[in-house]
Amino acid sequence: MATSCRTAGSTRRQASGSQQIGDLLHVWQKKDRRRRALGMHARDREGQWERAESSGNRASGDATGAEADIDRGADPHGPRYPLAAPSTHGGSTALARDATTNEDYESAVAALMSPVHQASTPAAIREASARRRNTLVDMTTYLNRIGIDLSGDGRVPGAAPPMVIHVTGTKGKGSTLSFCESIMRNAHGLNTGLFTSPHLVTIRERIRINGVPLSKETFAKVYWKLRLKFESCCVDGPEKEDEGAALPNLPLLPGYFRMLTLMAIYTFYHHVKPKLDVILVEVGMGGRYDATNVFEPRASSYRLTRGVTVIDYDHTRVLGSTLEQIAWEKAGIYASDKVDKIGPADGGYEGFANSSNATSRWDSIDNVFASASNTREVLGVLERVANENLCRLDTVGDGVTSSSDLGIGGDHQRGNAALAMALCKHATRDMPKVTEERVRGALSKTTWPGRCQTLPLDRSPSIRLRCDGAHTPVSMNACLDWFVDVSGRRRPSCRHRALVFNCSHERNPLPLLHSLRTRVAFDSVYFCRADFERPSAVPKRLEEGWLREPLTRDQKGKSITLADMMAVIPSTKLEAESWQMILSNIWQVLDEYRSEGDVASPEPVAGLLVKDALDDIRQVQADSIEVLVTGSLYLVGSALVAAGWEEGESGGDIHAV
Repeated sequence: MATSCRTAGSTRRQASGSQQIGDLLHVWQKKDRRRRALGMHARDREGQWERAESSGNRASGDATGAEADIDRGADPHGPRYPLAAPSTHGGSTALARDATTNEDYESAVAALMSPVHQASTPAAIREASARRRNTLVDMTTYLNRIGIDLSGDGRVPGAAPPMVIHVTGTKGKGSTLSFCESIMRNAHGLNTGLFTSPHLVTIRERIRINGVPLSKETFAKVYWKLRLKFESCCVDGPEKEDEGAALPNLPLLPGYFRMLTLMAIYTFYHHVKPKLDVILVEVGMGGRYDATNVFEPRASSYRLTRGVTVIDYDHTRVLGSTLEQIAWEKAGIYASDKVDKIGPADGGYEGFANSSNATSRWDSIDNVFASASNTREVLGVLERVANENLCRLDTVGDGVTSSSDLGIGGDHQRGNAALAMALCKHATRDMPKVTEERVRGALSKTTWPGRCQTLPLDRSPSIRLRCDGAHTPVSMNACLDWFVDVSGRRRPSCRHRALVFNCSHERNPLPLLHSLRTRVAFDSVYFCRADFERPSAVPKRLEEGWLREPLTRDQKGKSITLADMMAVIPSTKLEAESWQMILSNIWQVLDEYRSEGDVASPEPVAGLLVKDALDDIRQVQADSIEVLVTGSLYLVGSALVAAGWEEGESGGDIHAV
């Protein structure tokens, strides 16, 4: 594709009635040879992508698809192969390794992606799904088996008591923790261990030492060490806890996300050269029943600091359909005595909502934190859960005067940075104070891949990739604030803006596409498939289904859909070669109903891989090309791979016991 500083195209006339519908059908059904070839090519390669993922080429685990995993009984944060329960708990099992097993990095990743850590039968899937509310008991059992006691006075032999910062929320968890990590390392001079999810390029990104991904050697060593510990626990008859209570159907090996969480904790507690001073942990999904929610506030072997970022609608099929329900799930990290209080008998959100709150905030013994940008209703739930657990909730405003002082782009990062400052100040309250100048210097040094990230394509200053994994309406608007700012509010005649987009088909794409269409005039639009994606049991909805979703409201508050605006939706289902073609069709409908005087968007291209879309963009003749890659962290990861981006790996080792 070659163009010379092209504009977004000429304005199309606004039709109405039956002519409007006829024109719209013509737009949908128009498929030139190139788009048809691309769509068929994408469809033909679909099986290849899934086979590549299952072979472990890239370990997925983005929490964005967790709802479907719950439906099929998966560990909530793993890919489409949930935890596998062995056929027997006695002596030899199907999970046992033989003498020829390679205990290297590639074999460890392949094992994590295999049925060894994923359910493969309907019965195993059902059993794993039923275990969600047993997560904390299960995780405590697994921790005991690898020699770590995080409850009460439990200590790890030879490990200095570290500080632990645990963060949940819907938006900004990873960014907040990256700010915390930089403050602790660059301002306080401490050695840090950081656990986050998902990863963009390599699974080792999830476990970082002093800001750098774990080395292949250490990752493999930890995986195979824990694997041996779990397999050696197999005894004749049902497995037992120390107290002798039976553990029915507990998988011998943890599921994907549970295993990665255990690997991170084991690494952090046994890492030497350097020995770690502070552990920073991001919740995978929710909080209350999350595998990371194993740290106790009253433990004497470490100091726990907890925070909640902005809460928004996400994972509603699992966490609940209201912000209050979602807040209750996430506030679970505020709990104390978690193994006793959180589980199948805790009454769920309904029990919480129907009970009274008689605990005074002035009886508190600890502080917990939350972003002041949350709604009043959300903060009310967070405060009540905090009070019930003898904690005082401190809300944190922006606090940072300018986003230009931050290493991560976007004005919305001010709130994340302020929360990070509060968390670090609380965690280090008994340590020597550091100057505000040192803290702000640490904030300016913070980086977080895939979030408001800018990098040149082909090391050329004329083509810049602007990557952000925004996938909710709130985060997309924040992403666009950043993109408009960094790409220039006044678009020069020789600047070209390109959009590369995808989102999970389990999400409603309408509000995301509506924001993109109305806020930025893109010169080219690509709906691409990521290199690897999470397989999903949730069926794809065609255009006519999404077009009936509420898009806006009239003056009386009644919801209005694109179907209302069209007066009627064609009853015939339209052919769509891929999810990307469905997104393309929806985009064109939104373009038909743009505001009067707004220029038309160029016809999008659907079905290309990201690397092929970038090849297409390279042919554009323009002095400056701004490429926004957004909608999915999977997509951002593919863009980073295509651009040749990579990180180093950390040094040091573990003292395995």
